[in-house]
Amino acid sequence: MEYTKVPSDTMQALQVNAGVLVDDFTPSTGVIGNQLAATGGGVEFDPHPNFVDRGDGIDNMPKNTWQMKGIDYFEPHLTGTFKMMKAALANMLQAGATVSDGHIIPSHVLAAANFDDVWLVGDYSDKNVNGTSPSTAKAGYIAIHLKNAMNVLGFRWKTNDKNKADFQFDFQGHYDITDIDDVPFEIYVVAGAGTLESLTVTSEAGTSSGKSKITVSGYTLGAGESYVYKTAESTAPDVAYGDDVSTWTALTNGSEITPTSGHTKITVAVKNGSGKAVGSGNATLTVAA
Repeated sequence: MEYTKVPSDTMQALQVNAGVLVDDFTPSTGVIGNQLAATGGGVEFDPHPNFVDRGDGIDNMPKNTWQMKGIDYFEPHLTGTFKMMKAALANMLQAGATVSDGHIIPSHVLAAANFDDVWLVGDYSDKNVNGTSPSTAKAGYIAIHLKNAMNVLGFRWKTNDKNKADFQFDFQGHYDITDIDDVPFEIYVVAGAGTLESLTVTSEAGTSSGKSKITVSGYTLGAGESYVYKTAESTAPDVAYGDDVSTWTALTNGSEITPTSGHTKITVAVKNGSGKAVGSGNATLTVAA
């Protein structure tokens, strides 16, 4: 069926699992801060844009034209349910309260300390492991940074017969009057990045004139992977993780090739099932006279 299919990059663009709600996150490194608490049923983000028709009230102006539409302000929310509770978290949920030895005392007064950043971070893409070789993946993520956030529900508690309690929350982001143009949330959609595995490539004279025997070591091919190569005159071809090497020439490890006349360098890459590079190495060509 022509139209009964999914995009070819579906597995590379899935957001999976419930994610974590944390007090800090560093996008450049993927390092999270302190997790607020375990959640149940997932967490939902709603940017809640409030639109305005700037042509409203003008005689002869048609309603709802795109040229006159704008965003007045955002009212972003992160909502969900905590499944665990501690005194410090209860104090955070009951904005304006104070806590002493587990005693949370509400008040009518809000302070700057009641507004803080909250992050929702979830696994994204087909690479969701942080690490170094032999793991080639750096975790991808989708993240929401909610600025000047405060729980606007207060401390909500629902018991459940023969089950865990529910503590509902609704963190709302707020503008800062000192920088009113700074929207109180931002979004990150960052695909996982890989680290190119290193190959040891050896070239020795072949069994006949013009041929070179190419041997690759230091890596074991995985399912769907194969070796490919490309030669050049004086500088080995560059390759980065994820580069398309589907047009490179197939190579059987330990076989002989016939390089283009005048070419002195070779790069061997590991091609995965999608034709992308996941490993590489290079060498100076030795060719039989």
